[in-house]
Amino acid sequence: MLMFGLYPKKKIRVKLADGQRVIAIGDIHGQRTRLSGLMASIDEYRKRKPAEEEHIVFLGDFVDRGPFSAHIIEYLRKRAKKAKSAKHSEIFLHGNHEELMLEGLDHTGKRHDVWWRNGGMQTVESYLKFQKVEVAEGLNTEEKFQLFREHFPKRHLKFLHTLKDMYQVGPLVFVHAGIQMDMPLAGQKHQDVRWIRDPFLHWNGNSKDFLVVHGHSITPSFKPEIHKHRIAIDTGSYRLKGKISAAIFEKNTVRFISSGTKKDFTQNKFS
Repeated sequence: MLMFGLYPKKKIRVKLADGQRVIAIGDIHGQRTRLSGLMASIDEYRKRKPAEEEHIVFLGDFVDRGPFSAHIIEYLRKRAKKAKSAKHSEIFLHGNHEELMLEGLDHTGKRHDVWWRNGGMQTVESYLKFQKVEVAEGLNTEEKFQLFREHFPKRHLKFLHTLKDMYQVGPLVFVHAGIQMDMPLAGQKHQDVRWIRDPFLHWNGNSKDFLVVHGHSITPSFKPEIHKHRIAIDTGSYRLKGKISAAIFEKNTVRFISSGTKKDFTQNKFS
């Protein structure tokens, strides 16, 4: 049976070892139903085609803009806990929106207003509902922030502090936003792997012996893209016409799966 949103297999210029498989999941942004559909398709694929060595990598930006950020973190936290006794690896990367949320939890953070305007409001509301906090009418932003901080689950904070900035399997390098292509992988800065755009997206140097897989920058077509130095799988999860996409890497091929269902999709200013 064909899975929803399964794209044809394509060749890439690097190759994993025989028996290896890596599945990368792009930006989620609080879209629970779209993620559920995607993971169901991925689970079906994995069941049909078992791999000797398997890595599942979530590329960050789990929160903000969509309505179910708290539920997404709970889901991923449970996956991380379950994966400790599984035969495959599950890796969770640090996105720029996780960085902003952690700053929002800190009274001394400098970018609370930036976060609030870029999806933090939806995350705060998600957590207050998730924690069943009664919110009085007319509360200002700072009062809502305070309730958010007081009721934020410790188990979620513990999970957030386990997020990684980079993960590598053979010639595939996984980050949230990208890297400085002319710097060694070991010398990459948090700021770049979580936030970089133009210098990485439009880099035009000689090919490296690795390929970067990333999210962060929505592809214009809302479809995954293959470039000389990178594979982009942020396909606009929180946009009405967007999707959550995954890339399945085996040998020297990649196959994409996307879920863009509009069921339970809540439109807001970001849609």
